[in-house]
Amino acid sequence: MPQPEQNDDVWSRAVTVGGFRVDEVRSVLQKSIRRGLVEEAALAAYELFRTGPQTEDLLWRRLEIIAVEDVGAGLPSAPALLHAMNEQRVRQTTDLERWMYSAHAVKLLATAPKDRSTMELAFWASTQVESGERTVEVLDMHVDHHTRRGVQLGRETDFWWAAGGHRLVGELHPEGSPWSAYVRTLLGGDGPEDATSDGHAAPAERETTDAALSSMP
Repeated sequence: MPQPEQNDDVWSRAVTVGGFRVDEVRSVLQKSIRRGLVEEAALAAYELFRTGPQTEDLLWRRLEIIAVEDVGAGLPSAPALLHAMNEQRVRQTTDLERWMYSAHAVKLLATAPKDRSTMELAFWASTQVESGERTVEVLDMHVDHHTRRGVQLGRETDFWWAAGGHRLVGELHPEGSPWSAYVRTLLGGDGPEDATSDGHAAPAERETTDAALSSMP
């Protein structure tokens, strides 16, 4: 994934009220949060905050990126929490009250467990597609009654059930709920799930599925 020339970044040509380059303060902010350095991150955040509304907005845009890029699954609710705090921040009428929301967001992210797998997945997927190494695979089982082509082929819920379109891998409660049997019957299912403990189809079920699909148009 190509990176833009750094001098194309307007913030590389701007300075804070304290005389620091804005892009460098932004770098201090993110690297301090990554390392759990709460005070260093707070100082960088305050420098952006006190410089003016534009750099305060830059601060929050960067915090939103950090929440996904560096914290990720370490605190999955971080983007939603930041959104809520940002909504409240802009309603405050004094600098101190508004700044407290920025400080709270910085502390939240700096002290959270860190996980980079979301960024890595995003980079992997875009690189795979752009390089032509991988692309979307539309299998026969995907062409069911939820698609135009599936409807044209006359595929209905029996195909969906047989192809396993309903199946959840990694289900929280694989044994089902008190309503599972009712819903399966109502939607044309044929009894309880037959799956291995890891949520994948058992061999007998795969054979049944293959046989059912081969007999369908």
